[in-house]
Amino acid sequence: MARRSSAYVVEVEPSGIRWVKSSASGQGDNTNCVEVVLGADLVVMRDSKDRPGPRLNFPAAGWTAFLVNVRADAAIC
Repeated sequence: MARRSSAYVVEVEPSGIRWVKSSASGQGDNTNCVEVVLGADLVVMRDSKDRPGPRLNFPAAGWTAFLVNVRADAAIC
């Protein structure tokens, strides 16, 4: 089941896992986007076009550092 807010879309699996993606990514099967599960210690990322496919795991602190640097680079451009 997908729920939409102004900033993101949440897909909840039957197991209760909540995959989140940006609402700016668009809807449908032909969007280029990643989805993430935000855990306390771990962030898991998957391709929204290949949900059962491979996943990337990041320590939560590493994910936070990545986002801080992306936002800093965006502010410079």
